[in-house]
Amino acid sequence: MEGLAAQHTLTGQTPANLRIHHLPDAIDNDLALVREGLFSTQPWLHPRFFYDTRGSALFDAITGTPEYYPTRTEAAIFARHLDDMLRWVAARKVLIEPGSGSCEKAQALLQDKKLTHYAPMEISREYLMDCCARLAQQSPDLTIDAICGDFVSCNALPDTVPAEGRLVFFPGSTIGNFDPEHARSLLENFHSLAATSSDGYLLIGTDLPKERSVLEAAYNDSQGLTARFNRNMLSHLNDRLDCEFVPEDYQHKAFYNDRLGRIEMHLVCQRDTPVRIGQEQTTLPAGQSIHTENSYKYQPEAFRRLASSAGFEPVDCWTDDNHWFAVHLLKAG
Repeated sequence: MEGLAAQHTLTGQTPANLRIHHLPDAIDNDLALVREGLFSTQPWLHPRFFYDTRGSALFDAITGTPEYYPTRTEAAIFARHLDDMLRWVAARKVLIEPGSGSCEKAQALLQDKKLTHYAPMEISREYLMDCCARLAQQSPDLTIDAICGDFVSCNALPDTVPAEGRLVFFPGSTIGNFDPEHARSLLENFHSLAATSSDGYLLIGTDLPKERSVLEAAYNDSQGLTARFNRNMLSHLNDRLDCEFVPEDYQHKAFYNDRLGRIEMHLVCQRDTPVRIGQEQTTLPAGQSIHTENSYKYQPEAFRRLASSAGFEPVDCWTDDNHWFAVHLLKAG
């Protein structure tokens, strides 16, 4: 696999059915990315910096809040239609999950005995290794190749992952975090992962446009978990790159941008705040926002066109009764 570091084994008692792989760790590139973002006219930070161990745990907590409809709505779609989905993918053997988080969403699919191999990818390394160690112990007949690193840059898998019968699984509307140009590039990467044989598929969740009040409530939960998740990005950058952010000096802000069809998340400076980026120092003025995330909402027809431009052939699409969320099955043509 191009760019993949040597296989790594957990210390202690590692389940025999678990292998750990590491993508290269690019701290220098991350520093350049932070510098590029913070010195832009509209300062921004890449959403990859959300996901240290604490950020991953906070996101899992967000998905259980009353306001955050995508997770439970998507889960209901899978509960109702999973048999129909898998009926299309007759030769399935390998489940590949970029951005797997806790691996919980894959559990329903992994109950299918035809899927004997699981390849989760997650940027939060310790979090992924812990989750996969538990899963491997619970599922001794399942072979797991855990890939630690940023899935955005991964377009090939270790040789230990079978080439036949691949199903790439990308739930949760994460594709909406990428602007359409970068979403197409990511879908092209997924096509490369799936199309190693003639029976590769992608099963992917997308959020649908809906009332502003529903959208904005989902990203401004009453428990304040999304606000903590947003500010934790700054703590992560302090730990990783010694940026000297003061997270408490930033206020979470999330709103729906109707013109661009997306939720935007920002962190707004409450006072003039100095920041260190490597050997450089800058000050963000009071009132300045740092743009941390987007979440685009796609009509099913628009998403099918985007996926087709990346080489996929639409197979089927399932939605909930409210038409709040969609799950697409696509074949790697």
